[in-house]
Amino acid sequence: MKKNSNPFNITKAVDYTDEELDKFWVDFPSDSGFKEIIKPTSDMPMIIRGSKGSGKTHIMKHFSFTSQSLRWKEKIIDGINDDGYLGTYLRCSGLNAFKFKDKHDSTEDWQTIFSYYLELWLSQLLLKNIIKILEDKHLVISNEHIIALEITDLLDTNISNNIKSFAHLVKYFSDLQKHIDYTINNKAFTNKSVSESVEILASPGSLIFGIPEILTSHVKEFENVKFLYLLDEYENFTADQQKYFNTLIRERKNPTCFKIGARRYGIRTYETLSAGEEIKAGSEFEAIDIDNIFRENKKVYKKFITDICIKRLDQAGVKIADSELTKYFEIFDEDKFLTKIQIGDKGHLQLLSRKLSSYQYKSIRNRVIQNLIFDKNILLERINIMLFYREWKKGTDLIMASEQIAVSCSRYHQNKVENEHYVIIQKFKYDLLDSLARENGEKIQTAIGFDNIVKISNGIPRHFLIIMKHIFKWNEYYDLSTFKSLGTKIPAESQLKAIKDTNKWFVEDARIPGNNGSKAKDSIERLCDYLRELRFSDIPPECSISSFSIKPKHIPVEISEMLDFLEQYSYIIEVPDRRDKNTNSTYRTYQLNGLMAVDWELSLSRRGIVDLNSMVIKAIFDPKDQNEFKTMLQSEKAKYNTPFKTNNSPTLFDIDS
Repeated sequence: MKKNSNPFNITKAVDYTDEELDKFWVDFPSDSGFKEIIKPTSDMPMIIRGSKGSGKTHIMKHFSFTSQSLRWKEKIIDGINDDGYLGTYLRCSGLNAFKFKDKHDSTEDWQTIFSYYLELWLSQLLLKNIIKILEDKHLVISNEHIIALEITDLLDTNISNNIKSFAHLVKYFSDLQKHIDYTINNKAFTNKSVSESVEILASPGSLIFGIPEILTSHVKEFENVKFLYLLDEYENFTADQQKYFNTLIRERKNPTCFKIGARRYGIRTYETLSAGEEIKAGSEFEAIDIDNIFRENKKVYKKFITDICIKRLDQAGVKIADSELTKYFEIFDEDKFLTKIQIGDKGHLQLLSRKLSSYQYKSIRNRVIQNLIFDKNILLERINIMLFYREWKKGTDLIMASEQIAVSCSRYHQNKVENEHYVIIQKFKYDLLDSLARENGEKIQTAIGFDNIVKISNGIPRHFLIIMKHIFKWNEYYDLSTFKSLGTKIPAESQLKAIKDTNKWFVEDARIPGNNGSKAKDSIERLCDYLRELRFSDIPPECSISSFSIKPKHIPVEISEMLDFLEQYSYIIEVPDRRDKNTNSTYRTYQLNGLMAVDWELSLSRRGIVDLNSMVIKAIFDPKDQNEFKTMLQSEKAKYNTPFKTNNSPTLFDIDS
């Protein structure tokens, strides 16, 4: 691999040629792979949702005719029949759909013009695929002129008999489409509305459904083939335009089917043109969530990411066995870290000393600290401090408490008895390791290593790819080789800087448009600030903090909408609801995006879940001013930090009705 060659430079499918997409394709490593998930031969239409960077475009393009032809080459007809489908791919952003709107024509007129325009475009794409097969001599259609004429009969008017081939049809449809473009682009310079200048020559669905029916009836090679329309980036259609296509989904006819790809926020409506009736998931279309598929199959997702990484490296000339990949990444060395803290200034004890002095315990400070010191194991020493803070909050005699904690510590160290030290290690070990790093001026490194980088990506492959892209960049900056030998691991510094750079990119790339964007950014930063303060408090309310839950009745409409925005743009990830054992109340539960969690020194694991009450929810997601959040934060910090001043009175909203 050349010094300046970064195999992870390109991270978006749209930046690759079709040949490169085929070369870099990695199937999902489960049973029949993505074919089992996308079901290209199914009669049931499908809506495929996923975050930006989830791989939707690459997946959908894999099922397009272009990719089929690259895979099957000269055996394309056999291949199409073996696949059972012929895929026609359309990237909806190319339509510039928002031009189909202005004040001079009604919504209904624009809807009609758009549906006609889309019919023409999809028909051209399908016919171009057929032409490509004919041009490459893979198929002979002796009655092409008859089929072409039959296709013209799908139109609502008689046209010239000069159309005698598929190429003629493509040219004719293209000219009709250009006329619509010309009319729309010049409407400001004419006194005519677009609806007055454009003739609608085809009914909705007549070409989209009709052309496959005709091809199937005339060409035996297509008799058992599903004609699959793949519409990607569906979020670029307006709600009215989606209503039209939703109607096609409802009225689908064999041998045609649809696969619709959209970002998480991309489905604007499920309504149809049939009196606003909605298409129904399960009966009229199948809904899948790529993100959830990746997140629910953690082991398979890790293998998928490993395969992607190996494929990229292999194409760059770097040969690594997948079983060896993790060994190239430096991981957190707990023993080395604790030894470094052991011989250092012991900032955690200095912090405790300052707190005891500040709150009128100066006279017993040295005696308490001497009891809590445990030089044989610095982690147990930090657990002693945490247990001491718990006793402080209870109002226990502090000297007696420190003596009892010292006895418990020795017993655990000698015999590994399942006492309170054992419980803390099981629940709070990594929280305390990170606390030790902060209190002793060290960088938190518990999130490094290949496995953690996969976890950080949260089921969004592009996040992993961009982290790897920046790892290569930082290794080059430090003049280090990457993936050259197992003796030269990717250092923690490169990994941490790469994660930080990727989070900066994510926050900018996932920016929500308009005023909601700035509100969302402020909300997520307040949330991260709040959770971080809790995690590094003297007695954290939960272990491994990065998740939170909200009781639905606590959520006003505007805050519920903000949570939806944050989830749709992948700042937070919705996880299964949590049910309160005592009240049977249901809580909506979320985990913070892995990139943001690491950047804000929060946990990657989802164990402890912080319940947000009404006061906290409002201060984070809809404060009247910044002081409201600061006041709430100080109040919450007082509950979990010395000297533990707190008001435990519940608000009306915290009392179950």
